[in-house]
Amino acid sequence: MDWLIPIIFCAVLALIAFAHFDRRTAITLSLVSFALFWAAWPYHVAYNLAAALKDGDASAIESRVDWEHLRQGLRADLNVMVLQNVSRTGSSSSASGLVTALAPAIINQMIDGYITPQGMANLAGQRKQAKAGDTTTGDANRGGFDLSRVQYAFFDGGPFTFKVQLRNEKPNEEPFVILFHWGGSWRLSRLVLPKSAFANTLDKRSPPSSPAVASNRIVGSAPATSNSPSASPAPSPFKVSLTRKGFKNADPTNRDYEDDITFSVAIENTGQRNIRAFDGTLTFTDLLDNDIHSSLLAINEPVGVGATLVWNGRLKYNQFIDAHQRLRSASFDNLKIKFVPRKLLFADGTMEQLTR
Repeated sequence: MDWLIPIIFCAVLALIAFAHFDRRTAITLSLVSFALFWAAWPYHVAYNLAAALKDGDASAIESRVDWEHLRQGLRADLNVMVLQNVSRTGSSSSASGLVTALAPAIINQMIDGYITPQGMANLAGQRKQAKAGDTTTGDANRGGFDLSRVQYAFFDGGPFTFKVQLRNEKPNEEPFVILFHWGGSWRLSRLVLPKSAFANTLDKRSPPSSPAVASNRIVGSAPATSNSPSASPAPSPFKVSLTRKGFKNADPTNRDYEDDITFSVAIENTGQRNIRAFDGTLTFTDLLDNDIHSSLLAINEPVGVGATLVWNGRLKYNQFIDAHQRLRSASFDNLKIKFVPRKLLFADGTMEQLTR
């Protein structure tokens, strides 16, 4: 019931102001006081969450976090990191196929295991013990908050989103970004990790890959890679064209906390068999066929012979990924698109795998 706090606060201020000043002055003082209170409130919440993490207080952590949206954002970011790692290491096709199947389960298990009140409290406790045993840390920093790491702490994109940006302890690395959203109370709803956050973990595992997505949101995506010698793929039964590209800003007032790159593609079945479902790799390029961004996707809608399916998609935008920035800034007139199908499910129930 945190929403009662500003109401009670404003009511008390208004009573005091109207008791001592004329109406206009009282209204002005009440509005100014409320604005100051609203501006200070998320700082108080962020500090309390930091204190709860420091003390390992699971119950206090639970009430200050929007767990559903926090887990959703981290899952999406981890899928991106995994695919980037696959692209960077250049794993074999057999390893990539195995990781494509296992990566979602590994990521879900990791998120569900650690992103809980008790899990975060335990992680904070382990970090506290590690710092306590670090003899190189000065006594002045023990038991307190290192405010020097805070690079930015203020509202972002409106009065219902509060952004905290923390300097990375590793030199020349991207910062940590923490977002609080108001939905009746201020709660942590998004944690944007730097690219190197899980680098060691991903490198030790067989490089994971993100699964094809069966909805119109592409959460698994990878930067496009250069062409390498390989067997020629089977002819594609599709003719694909980009018909629209846009951008959707987050709308926290409607519990929409994600920015999306939106687009529409027209997919024509130029083959000789009716297709029930299919998946593959969708790649955005510039006019010179230089790859900008690639994504794995699955479409579970039928496309008859000679028919055209208009498919509306959206890619969760991460401002710290270069390919996302390039795709967002590219104008529609300067973009092309290509689709390489991987598996086809025909209307008669048979299946064909074109690429591996």
